[in-house]
Parts: sequence; structure tokens; C-alpha cells
Amino acid sequence: MRAGLIAAGAVALAFFVVATAQAQAPVPCSNAGGGHYNCNWWPPGNGTSGGSLVVVGTTTVGYLHQGSNWIICQQKGGSVYNSRGYKNFWFGYTQADNNKWGWASAIEASGGDNYGPFGGGVPNCNGGHGTPPSYNGEWGHPPPPGTPGATPTPTPGVDADHDSFSPPVDCDDFNSRVYPGAVEVPNDSIDQDCNGADAAGRLSAVVSNSFSTRGRWTRVSRLRVNDAPPGATVAVTCAPKGRHCPKPRTFTTDAQGKVTITRMFKHRLRYGARIEVTITAPNTVGKVVRFHLRRGHTPKSSTLCLPPGAAKPSAC
Repeated sequence: MRAGLIAAGAVALAFFVVATAQAQAPVPCSNAGGGHYNCNWWPPGNGTSGGSLVVVGTTTVGYLHQGSNWIICQQKGGSVYNSRGYKNFWFGYTQADNNKWGWASAIEASGGDNYGPFGGGVPNCNGGHGTPPSYNGEWGHPPPPGTPGATPTPTPGVDADHDSFSPPVDCDDFNSRVYPGAVEVPNDSIDQDCNGADAAGRLSAVVSNSFSTRGRWTRVSRLRVNDAPPGATVAVTCAPKGRHCPKPRTFTTDAQGKVTITRMFKHRLRYGARIEVTITAPNTVGKVVRFHLRRGHTPKSSTLCLPPGAAKPSAC
């Protein structure tokens, strides 16, 4: 009887070990806001001459540097393996360090397990960005065209998605919503009109404020950013220094898109000072709100826009 119990226990333990070994633990990723999900990538490289592969079909279009990089969605493709013995069919759609878009394999993301997807709430691409690499084999070494399992070589000039446009003018011949002249959707990471870039969306944010003014002095009673994208950068400056202005500071909005700036202004400011709040997020037209302090009057505010890459704001 005792031997039977031991044998049963050994069987149960063996089943537990097998079940654990076969578990498909997800790759640990986190929501960075703006439709981006950060994951950690282990292959060494600076993203220029090496790193995690970013692939379109069977062509390597770029790399991700070692460390934290984002993806926007995931989708199943071919079952690939690497020299470490890992296997996976999940791919994340991302932008390589050279700004080329393509697919990165989950086998080069840290953590997770064989065939585990990307975790952290990464959504499924559902064909919105074409298809991931479909061959089965060693990652980065696709079989030659024409061999079993190889990705068919696309025929130039064929309108595969039937949108009346063919390559090379159609920049994604596997997505009928992408073609020259298509309606561009800002900040969705897709170049619908094939002009070479996704249109930048306009950042939405409110700078809630309240000031107490007496004579030539003004005290900041409330200064807060609301309704901004989570993780947005908020840079605050005050000039000139002779008006009791504090040093410039940079804040980050929380998961609700909020951050309080009031604590930065511990002292009264003299009239003539200018407070500037600049709110930016990836691939969006930033918002700049300026407050001009006036003697005996409530500060005058103005709002400007800051296009991506621009050094100075301009009229919206």
C-alpha cells in the first residue's frame, strides 16, 4: 500500500514537472502609453550594425538595440528557432533603430517561454500590418525561395491586395487600406497614404491653472496637466531669472495623463516673468502653453503647437 502511494505520488510529481515545462509563459512587457509596449531584447548590438532582427518577409530591414524597445502589436507567423534552442511563432510589429518598420521575433525578447506570446496587454495586429515572416526554420536564416517552407517571392507589379495600386507605389501591397492618396489616420503607426511616414496626431491636454496676483507679485496657486497621453513629457520653464523664477524641470504624466506642477513654484514671481509648459509625446504635435505675468492683473495665456522634431513652437 505504501509503495502504491509512493508510486502515485511520483506519477503526480512527474505530471506537474511536465506540465510546468510545457507552460507558455508570456514575454514580460509593459504598457508605455501611446500604443507602445516596452519589452526587453537580449541580443547584443547598438541597433545600427546589430541587435534583435527586424524583418519583412525574408529580408532583414533593421535592428533593435540591446535593452528596452517597444512593439505596437503581435501576430502569429512561422515557427522559428535560434541557436539557444528556443522556438516561437509570435512576432511583434515594431520600428527598427533605422526607422524601418517590420517584425521582431519573441525568441529574441527576454523572459517568457517557448511559444509564449508578448504579455503586458500587447494587442493582436489582426493583419493590420501585413503578415509576419511565415517560414519555419532558423530565425534570420530563411530557406531559399522555391524550397519547401520558404516564403514565396512576391511578383513585382501585382496588385495583391486589390486596391488598384501595385508596388512600388503601393508601400504595403498586402493591406488594401494602404495606398497612395488613402486617408491618413494620425498617430496609428501606419503610413496609409504611402508618403513615407505616419501623420503626427495633435496632442490633447489641458493645463489647469490658478494664480493669485497682488501688485507686482504673482503666486502660482495651481498648475496641473490633465487629459494628456500617459507617459507624456511635460517640460516647465520660467524666465527671466531675475523674476524669482525656479530652475527648469521636467515631469512625466501618470497612467491617467495627469501631473501636478504647482510644487515647482514655492516662491512668488515678479511681473514680467513668463511660465512655459510644453507637453510632448511620440509622433504627436506637442502643446505649448505660455503664461505672461502682468502687474496687478491675472496672467495672460497663449497656446502654441510644437511639431515633432521642431526646435521652436509655432501657431497652431
